[in-house]
Amino acid sequence: FRSRFTAPLGAGYRYAARLDKSGVFIRSGAKIKGKSMRKKRLEIINFVNLSDEKYRKILEYRNQEYVRTVSNSPEPITVKQHEAYREALKKRDKFFAFLIACDGEDYAVINLKKLDDGSFYLGYYLTDELYKFEGGGVAVHNCMMYICDRLKIKLISYDIKPENSRVFRVGQGGEDIAVSGSSEALHHLVRLYGYDDERVKNSKSAKLFNKIYEIKESDFS
Repeated sequence: FRSRFTAPLGAGYRYAARLDKSGVFIRSGAKIKGKSMRKKRLEIINFVNLSDEKYRKILEYRNQEYVRTVSNSPEPITVKQHEAYREALKKRDKFFAFLIACDGEDYAVINLKKLDDGSFYLGYYLTDELYKFEGGGVAVHNCMMYICDRLKIKLISYDIKPENSRVFRVGQGGEDIAVSGSSEALHHLVRLYGYDDERVKNSKSAKLFNKIYEIKESDFS
């Protein structure tokens, strides 16, 4: 079915939204009195810089059922495992993880693990499942490209499970080097383009991202 409504979007703006056949919200903005829409501000925070309280909150996000369903490790993560991961992150060599905040609210998590083939295995999840209906995938994709560029990561790998229809896909972010797998999942090895590469900047994902979001300069140390 389709539904339509209007609601305020900050000073000087209103937007109309409707549900398409797949249940995804589609929004269109309209400028009022010549004012421009304020972009949502994304902050990328290294896990090693999180407070103890915030790091404990990450465990709650990770153990949500919808996150575990599409994870390679569907069992809940224990407190002991979570703390051991924090210690591994402090070495800043094989493991990296980041919390993405949107306008000050926890929005997504991106993690990277270096594999024997030299690539970094990519994982991510949204802190609230509903964020996938409001551009969460676009935000995560472009933050991933930004993070990898800052960390000088050129190769990433990831798995796609058939049941995870909204899984991260590199799209215009890079080119497949190899694809392998089974009926359970496809494993992709991808060489990334640079964050400032014209192919990235001119992609539909980047253009949409730049209309909605801006990234706050982050401390990756």
